[in-house]
Amino acid sequence: MVSSDIFSDGYAPQYASLYINHPHWEPKLRHNAALLRALLHPLGNWLDTCCGQGWHLAQFPRQRRMGIDISAAQLERARQQNPGVPFIQADVVDYEFPDGQRFDLVSNFWSSYSYLNDEDAIRKLVQKLVRWTAPGGALYLELTEPEGLEGFNDNEFSAETGAKVALRSADEVLWQYQDVGGVHLMMSPPLEFFTDIIAPHFTRLDHSTMVRSVRQFVAWGKRPD
Repeated sequence: MVSSDIFSDGYAPQYASLYINHPHWEPKLRHNAALLRALLHPLGNWLDTCCGQGWHLAQFPRQRRMGIDISAAQLERARQQNPGVPFIQADVVDYEFPDGQRFDLVSNFWSSYSYLNDEDAIRKLVQKLVRWTAPGGALYLELTEPEGLEGFNDNEFSAETGAKVALRSADEVLWQYQDVGGVHLMMSPPLEFFTDIIAPHFTRLDHSTMVRSVRQFVAWGKRPD
C-alpha cells in the first residue's frame, strides 16, 4: 500500500520524533486516545490498520489488540511497544483474514489510505474496513480533507522540520507531502466520498471534529450484514 522506500529502517526513528514525540501533534494524539477510550468500552477486539509503530495500540495495554502494516521497520518498533500483541506484516489492500475474523473496532489513522493515490483503490479499502467491522462495532478513520491542507506550510511544525505540502490538482484532492523520508504522493477524496460508502452500514456517524489537519470520522453501530 505504501512505498517501502519511505517507511524504511532509516526513516523509522525520524518518524517517531516527527509524528509521535513532536509537541505539534500532541493535541491530536490526546484526542485520539480519548475517543478510543470511549469506543473501547466495553472492551472488545480491536484492529488497527496501517498501524505504523503502534502508538495508539500501546495506550491500551489491557485491550485485545491486533495491528497490520506493510513496513517491517515500523512493525519492529510496534512490537517493542506492544509485547505479546499480534502484528501482521502485509499490504492491507491485499490481505484477508483466513477465518473471516471481524473486529469490534477497526481504525485507520493518519489518513493512511491516501497513499493508494487512486480513488477506486481507496473505495475498495474503505469497503474492506467496513466489512472487517463486526455487527454492533465501530469504524474510526482519520481523514485529510482538501481544505485541511490550506495553510499547512505556514504552521510552526513546517517551519521547524521543513515538512511541506504541495497540491497536485486544482481541487486539492491530489497532493504530496515531503519530509525527511522523501516525497509522499497522496490522494484525499472529500468527506462526502467516505460518507456515501460508510453511512448505509452504520446507525450513527460523527465527523464534526478536526484536530490539526485531520478530521476524526467515527461510525458507530455496524448494522447486521
